[in-house]
Amino acid sequence: MRCSAFLILILATSLSPSGAADWPCWRGPDGLGVSHETGLPITWDKTQNITWRIEVPGKGASSPIVVGERVYLTTQTEDQGLHVLAIDRVSGRLVWDREIGRGRLHANGLHNMATPTPVSDGNYIWAMFGTGDLACLERSGNLVWHRNLVKEYGEYKTNHGYGSSPMLDDGKLFVVCMHQGPSYVLAIDGRTGANVWKKDRNQGLEDEAQDSYSSPIFLRGQGHTQMVIEGAESVTAYEPATGAELWSSGGLKVPHHAGRTISGPTAGEDIVIAVASGFQNRGYTVALSPEAKDETSRKLWTQTKYSPDCPTPVIYDGDLFMIRDDGNASCLDLKTGQPRWQERLFSDNVKVSPVVGNGKIYFLSGQGNCTVVKAAPIFEVLATNRLDQATLSTPAISHGALFVRTEGYLYCAAGNSKP
Repeated sequence: MRCSAFLILILATSLSPSGAADWPCWRGPDGLGVSHETGLPITWDKTQNITWRIEVPGKGASSPIVVGERVYLTTQTEDQGLHVLAIDRVSGRLVWDREIGRGRLHANGLHNMATPTPVSDGNYIWAMFGTGDLACLERSGNLVWHRNLVKEYGEYKTNHGYGSSPMLDDGKLFVVCMHQGPSYVLAIDGRTGANVWKKDRNQGLEDEAQDSYSSPIFLRGQGHTQMVIEGAESVTAYEPATGAELWSSGGLKVPHHAGRTISGPTAGEDIVIAVASGFQNRGYTVALSPEAKDETSRKLWTQTKYSPDCPTPVIYDGDLFMIRDDGNASCLDLKTGQPRWQERLFSDNVKVSPVVGNGKIYFLSGQGNCTVVKAAPIFEVLATNRLDQATLSTPAISHGALFVRTEGYLYCAAGNSKP
């Protein structure tokens, strides 16, 4: 017994480099896609430099989250079961599998009801599904509370099915619903499941322009926190405690009928980046100042090239990194929007958002193949890694490892880092 415990301790230490941190929600802390860890992996494939692999029952586009010694993931099984899984971070062992409910509503064939990513504070896990089912679980897997927002506030009327992930701040859970029906932003007490506040989000648009599949982010600075959301041709910041609108920037209309919002906002270095849908490469990217005093001075620049449709950009060290759905990645100067480089990384279709850590950008294709690029204004590929398994899920970075979900498996890649 002592020997086994000692081996587990050694393995845990090998997966916990200096600065190891949790990845508790969609795209990590505050939803920004940035890790501050060092010693992250560079190369792997299906058989080499994989610490563990676990088969995931069912399918889902949700991303893994990592809190403490647990990885949490949602999935939908063939019998339409809606499940939350808890997996041991060190060994890859399944700790528990909790079914929340069953069902299916309208969705694009690419994904199912397990598209929103869960969120956790380490003691509780909150999981949202495309059926409107929203649940809070204890770390043990016991159910604390359960609601169905479709039954409470009406059917989701999106062309492609619900996709926004819940986010957590100061004990409050935030859920955003922007669609061709009554749209809203909802703050919920995480412990009790009771509403804290609810704000109307109808913008007076028509058809698909009302649909948003993006998730909220948090912007912290200047002594206060802003929750920023994007959809219905505008970006809006709310005060998390009260729901008071802090600012809004509109005019994100695109010149085609499919004007929905998929790529979400991102932020860094006192700039918010919003992408007007790049469907058929006809979108554009806008940089906004969250501290501007008026709408005229809020828009810093607009770039009409390089914009994605689905993947959300990421900011790192003065640069903005993006990848279009056609596999073309780019780097723009964050302050000016001027291009530094654009390179084709994949021939595969790309729906996955890039993440960054330790000077490396991890770009993942729709086939689970990852190109690791130096996060710098000069283009340099550090490694090309192949899993050759379909995925719509954004990787998680935590405790020196990259956690990659594919169609059927969850991988933990670690142990081959360099500065």
